[in-house]
Amino acid sequence: MPRQVDQLPADATSLARRVRALERALDELRASRRASHTTISQGAIQVVRPGSDTPAAVMSTDLGDGEAGFQTNSTDGTTYARLEAGELTFGARDIPQIVPTGMRARIDGGTLDIQSGMISGGAQAHILMASGDSPLAPGNGAPLISLMWDGAGSADMIVDVSGILLPRSMAWGTVSITPSAANTPTSSTITGLTVRGSTFIGLATPVTTAPGTVVTGVSAINASSTGVTIWLTRTTTVATSVNWIVIGI
Repeated sequence: MPRQVDQLPADATSLARRVRALERALDELRASRRASHTTISQGAIQVVRPGSDTPAAVMSTDLGDGEAGFQTNSTDGTTYARLEAGELTFGARDIPQIVPTGMRARIDGGTLDIQSGMISGGAQAHILMASGDSPLAPGNGAPLISLMWDGAGSADMIVDVSGILLPRSMAWGTVSITPSAANTPTSSTITGLTVRGSTFIGLATPVTTAPGTVVTGVSAINASSTGVTIWLTRTTTVATSVNWIVIGI
């Protein structure tokens, strides 16, 4: 019949290793149970850069506006990014914003608001989006989208797109039309478009150096979300290019 002493390790060193492994496992178990129930009801947790008194990051029950959240600060402490109550905002210390710069999800869902900061005193509000290889200089051909407030006393925004604009509510192209006979209106129908909108406008212009003399008329009719018909009249039967555009509103 086996004895209990026979189940012990063969030497004291092996026994000590097993006991230490058991202690580590118990310590990890206790730590995991404590961490799962850790709660901060007041105060804050701060991360401070070496050699600096300015917090690099703060997680607090109150970031100064009554809301709990997380904030990171620039190295010099002049700018910050803050996440609280479902909103991500950006700002500069000691510069109050009537409307904060940031992003937030609307309560009705499905919409992300990007909002520029309206600074007290009438300073302009704006949103800039540019590629990473640009110093925000549209003159060098870099991509840029700018929404700029039109100034004090105005509710208008100026939208500057320094790239190729491809709105879903517009379609355009060029069609070549060969008149069936001189001085006879001849048409060509553009199909296969997908233009957003409920009302549609069609515009056309001929590519010619003799408007009103050789090319006597061009028009666009029956503009819709799926196509438009272009008419051309000229005094000869030479093929003529016509630029066209459909706008949905």
